[in-house]
Amino acid sequence: MANNGPDRERQMLGLFLVPGVYLRVLAETVGKLGHNERQLYDGLSFSADDLKANNSRVFVTDAMVMAERALKLAGHQGLSFMLARELRVTIHGTLGLAALTSPTMGEAIDSVRRYLQLRVPFLTMNINDAGDRVLVTLRAEFDVPGLYHFLAETVATTLLMLADQLIDRSSAEEMGFPLTNGKIPGIKVHLTGPEPDYFAQFADQLPADISYQQQEEMIVFPKKLLDARMRLADADASKMARDQCEFELQKALKDQGDITYAIRNMLHIMPGPLPSLETMAERFCVSSRTLKRRLAEKDTTYREIVEQVLKDRAIQLLRYTNQSVSEIAYELGYADLSNFSRAFRKWTGKSASEFREDGPDPAPEIGP
Repeated sequence: MANNGPDRERQMLGLFLVPGVYLRVLAETVGKLGHNERQLYDGLSFSADDLKANNSRVFVTDAMVMAERALKLAGHQGLSFMLARELRVTIHGTLGLAALTSPTMGEAIDSVRRYLQLRVPFLTMNINDAGDRVLVTLRAEFDVPGLYHFLAETVATTLLMLADQLIDRSSAEEMGFPLTNGKIPGIKVHLTGPEPDYFAQFADQLPADISYQQQEEMIVFPKKLLDARMRLADADASKMARDQCEFELQKALKDQGDITYAIRNMLHIMPGPLPSLETMAERFCVSSRTLKRRLAEKDTTYREIVEQVLKDRAIQLLRYTNQSVSEIAYELGYADLSNFSRAFRKWTGKSASEFREDGPDPAPEIGP
């Protein structure tokens, strides 16, 4: 996660704020582990009382500071697992209700995927079909050194516990997935970090196995299990909750103002190669056709925005790093150095080498 300053943050309102209730529960969990939770709020723009409001929101950068402090105090005590246990389904508001009342486990997971950014804006969830399994992968949209493994462990465990709370046991058993030794057969969690010392004391309490030092953050579900009924399935209530989530999401996007700024800011924090129009449209929960139309109303195209971001990033890397031109081209997502060289000359009128030798001109356009 990058600290872009308060003005920049306010231009990214919807997707870069987190519900205050999560920070409140984090502080309460730290307190339950025997620490003074008040010190988590020192110097921040909100207090514990501010977080009691149902609609309270906190900037991601402030949330990072609080999480870093909490981790320093109680991380060694298994804070991630303790926090996941406290994040009950009702805490997640309309997203929790949409999952709780979904007809099947698969539909509940899809609701979480679509609206996760309303609750955890720094994570993207993808669902991939892999034969008899479904892979639910998590990816951070921000650079969060020092916090990444804690966040991945917390979010993955929260999703795991929600699945355990929501699934109808008899339906799962009918499909061949009876609860065995407190665990749901077939579900596995993969995390990239090293196994922490505290894991042993929580392992038997978790409803599925967790494996560390894996290639990516992932929850593996047996595909057949996703047809299992939810414990409180109610199609009408689920639709109402999803409609409310959709309303919240569209309001968040509207609050960002100009869609070109929102896309540009998002692209600036994503690693290369940058996503396709279709992927970005899905991120904004609109069709690619609608996104094209909205950009055309602003007299631009997605490709033009991507090119501007690539230009800005190339100039910054040439200006502020010692990376070779080939390394920069690769980092930006160019498989062929000649393609990058042609693009850079089109952007600046110079080759990358000439730009580096002649000095930083033109200045990069970093965004609003």
